[in-house]
Amino acid sequence: MRGALLLVLTIATASAQDRTIAADSEVRVVAFSKDGGTVLGICGDRKLRYWDARSGSLRTTTGWAADERPAALLPGNGLFALIGKDGIAMTELDGGAVSKRVPIGDRRLSQVTVSADRQALAGSTRVAGNSREETMRLFDASGTERFEAPSGIGGTSSLAFSPDGSILAAGSWDTNLRAWNTRNGELLGLIEEMPVAMFGIAFSPDGKNLATAGVDRIVYLWDSKTWKLARKFVGQAEMISALAFSPDGVELVALFDLVPRGQIVLWDVGTGKTVRTLPAPHRVSSVAFSPDGSLLAAAAGDKNVRLWKVR
Repeated sequence: MRGALLLVLTIATASAQDRTIAADSEVRVVAFSKDGGTVLGICGDRKLRYWDARSGSLRTTTGWAADERPAALLPGNGLFALIGKDGIAMTELDGGAVSKRVPIGDRRLSQVTVSADRQALAGSTRVAGNSREETMRLFDASGTERFEAPSGIGGTSSLAFSPDGSILAAGSWDTNLRAWNTRNGELLGLIEEMPVAMFGIAFSPDGKNLATAGVDRIVYLWDSKTWKLARKFVGQAEMISALAFSPDGVELVALFDLVPRGQIVLWDVGTGKTVRTLPAPHRVSSVAFSPDGSLLAAAAGDKNVRLWKVR
């Protein structure tokens, strides 16, 4: 993690290199395609839009059925996952075809995520007859349930697979952080000293660290083998709602909920020093790095995607 950078969201002045892509509806989630040539956005009118990353022109738009809802936008493995009455529809971002439908029975999953190799899908459900306790469920690509394990009280607040798919980590509203072996459901780590729920969770690209952040305005960096705290970053103005590492692990972006605005701050993870600040006119709901790490895209509660050169 030497020399790595961390990005945080607040108020600043736009640089001359900023660009804006206009949309016809509020953009809620942003991502780049695997080749970096397309910016994707889940929008408030129940549509997924594709824009040319250079020109900003709209390439195509796809929608989903009334009984479906977006579960995960996963450009790294080329998928858009939708939850419906027939299970999880694994939709190919290239072409929009459903490549696989994973049946999950009558269980209602939340906080769904899919491993990078597409071989595992995870989500949490409430324990039958209990309105508070949660169970983490992991399915293989055929829909066979590989394991289920207790995942806390009150609901899952954040969820992520390690890059190699061997670890599933989750934050819970009971403020605990849990990590499981995806092969057999073994509990690898249980961190109980967290003071608040963690809304942001992200593995570094090499899988050696897990970053978490939440209501207490602190970013925690955990060693994913020992589950000991490697370091933490303090001094943020407001709670953090999401985290994302750049593809090379040099940068980490953190989303801050400031009312009525937000801010993007670039930190050096090795030194903890702020490198740069970027503008966010509203509360930022989603950010994404381009595959080469040169661009950052953000959705900030309006009908625009904002792009910055960060390298």
